[in-house]
Amino acid sequence: MEIIARVDKKGRVLIPSEIRFQLGIRNAVKIRVENNKLIIEPVKDPIEAPASTVPKGTHDVEAEINELRQTAAREAMQRLRERWF
Repeated sequence: MEIIARVDKKGRVLIPSEIRFQLGIRNAVKIRVENNKLIIEPVKDPIEAPASTVPKGTHDVEAEINELRQTAAREAMQRLRERWF
């Protein structure tokens, strides 16, 4: 089966319902580029879907939280020093 689909202003492409039904596409798909072609596959493992939405190279959230805590503690200490000394 081959169709020509339009890309809207936001870059979205609508996959026709017949194709979604035939391929078992429900909530998520895996998208990759191979040899200058866009490959779209249904996600079979429900655990795989949320993990694939996180961009690769995303920084360590725990490290960022620790850094934010340290910054907040330094700022709180500075405010206490200014208030009491």
